[in-house]
Amino acid sequence: MDSAEGRITPHYVGWRRWAIHGLGLLALLLALVAFLPAWQTDLWFIRIFDYPRMQLGFAGLAVAFLYAILVPDVRRGRSLFIVSVLLVATAWQFLHASRFLFFYPNEVAGVEKCAPEKQLSMLGANVLIENEDYAAMLRVAEAEQADIILLTESDAAWQEAMRPLHEAYPYRIAVPLENSYGMHLYSRLPMTGEVKYRVQDDIPSIDARVTMRDGSEVLVYAIHPEPPRPGDDTGERDAELVLVGREARDEGGASIILGDLNDVAWSKTTKLFLEVSGTRDPRVGRRLMPTFNANWPMMRWPLDHLFLSPHWGFVEMDRLDHIGSDHFPVKFTVCLTHDAEKRLVARDADRDAEAEASEQLQEGREEEATEVDGKKY
Repeated sequence: MDSAEGRITPHYVGWRRWAIHGLGLLALLLALVAFLPAWQTDLWFIRIFDYPRMQLGFAGLAVAFLYAILVPDVRRGRSLFIVSVLLVATAWQFLHASRFLFFYPNEVAGVEKCAPEKQLSMLGANVLIENEDYAAMLRVAEAEQADIILLTESDAAWQEAMRPLHEAYPYRIAVPLENSYGMHLYSRLPMTGEVKYRVQDDIPSIDARVTMRDGSEVLVYAIHPEPPRPGDDTGERDAELVLVGREARDEGGASIILGDLNDVAWSKTTKLFLEVSGTRDPRVGRRLMPTFNANWPMMRWPLDHLFLSPHWGFVEMDRLDHIGSDHFPVKFTVCLTHDAEKRLVARDADRDAEAEASEQLQEGREEEATEVDGKKY
């Protein structure tokens, strides 16, 4: 108490002073990383902050609460500035997930009744190349009875272990690799396709044409680009997504993009992909369904995706049982509600989206061109 002025004056000693300074710096750091991904760059150490937005948002709330407890009057001066900036940044973090809450309009309309010949069910699983719990994956596949199964990170060992699926899934496209980018596509329905290496010689994707039970032919694109990490920026990933998106739009008919995109559902890259491809996300207005990391409940975000052309309606989706991988499998069931051959999107995205996509494509090709013997210079 200050007897001369008759009021309490801020007087901090020891740990309290350091705690306030530390929380203030942490608050500003949390605000910085909230807005860093808005920078148009492929640098991996910027792009990784797209992923833990929800976790960083909750961290922001915790820091704001602790700061308010330790500072007697947060409505004045520097304290007001710090708390205000942190709360704005925290709101910005949570805003990214708002599209996936129940009150947001659905991008893909739900279908209450769908004729069996119009339905298509797909199971996607990043199995983790080091994972040897093959029986768990087989149990999930047997239980779900999906029309199409996509495995990513699958090598020759996984290919051999999945042989019990061959009788039920006579149509298969196999790309066993030892670099964590192998893929296997299994189908109960007639399927033809090809393996493509769109950007990088060691990272494949699969373009498949599936004949549904009503005779309609639909396109399925299976992709698994590399994530941002030390030594790998996002240019090549973004370029692959642009190429797949443009191919799907050029085809114009019913299409599905499925896989581990190594990108979160709310990122600018994924949003641009949706614009370029003319596809939609069935999770919007329903739920986020985070799939990675299956082993760390507090550090999860949605990496495994399914996007649909406007030809499809939504039936159901689910995150499935743990299979020993760092990803949960996912299953989507959709309904073909329009003529599969009819073009339902414009031949081009809007001018700004196409310009940004072209820029990403060019940057990705330049990034790939700098690689020599797997190293970047």
